[in-house]
Amino acid sequence: MKMEMGNGRLRIVGKAWQVRARLRQLASHSLTLSELLNRWERGRR
Repeated sequence: MKMEMGNGRLRIVGKAWQVRARLRQLASHSLTLSELLNRWERGRR
């Protein structure tokens, strides 16, 4: 399974059960997807 973040986008590639599990994991956090991507982008600079 691959998870790529960049340019305000999130890309999850893998088998359906892997993608669903990762989405469940991301949904358990209090951050929205937009906030997560913004923090990740700021960390790369």
